Amino acid sequence: MPLRQSLRIGAYLIGQKLARRDKFPLLVELEPLFACNLKCAGCGKIQQPHTVLKQRMPVEQAIGAIDECGAPMVSIAGG
Repeated sequence: MPLRQSLRIGAYLIGQKLARRDKFPLLVELEPLFACNLKCAGCGKIQQPHTVLKQRMPVEQAIGAIDECGAPMVSIAGG
């Protein structure tokens, strides 16, 4: 992990501890596309109707979720 990122995450963690928060987000995971071309055992997404698989998260909604969460890291997953 780059030093700059480590320092920013460390500062975030210290800030949360100084605010005496027991629980706080460290990572927000977005899945803007529901479709996936993988057939992982136990997932079942591939079995969803095509109307569900074609759903997309609007960019504004994704950015709003990131802002609302306040987590210092963002992971974007999905097919």
